[in-house]
Amino acid sequence: MNAEKRAKYADYIAAAVRYAIQETGLKWPEATILVVKSYSELAGVDSIIGFQVYVMDMPSSFDFFVAFPAAYTNKYKLQKAFLEYMELNVFEVTE
Repeated sequence: MNAEKRAKYADYIAAAVRYAIQETGLKWPEATILVVKSYSELAGVDSIIGFQVYVMDMPSSFDFFVAFPAAYTNKYKLQKAFLEYMELNVFEVTE
């Protein structure tokens, strides 16, 4: 994945984070985990967005999920709003 594509994807993720914060009024936790597919080059975006990246199998090479450690159960509303944004604003990565 080239730098421009990675930057666009990072911007998209950041927009979802901003939406979740705005919708819930909650502070985004520092310990956020971006989970991506094992062979996806998305694992490189952690250097741009500042999230810790864990790799696991996902249905698509561009699928990912944002998770919080169990200590942040009060942040589930953030996660729900984040996923709502991702589902409403379909992001297409072009080669």
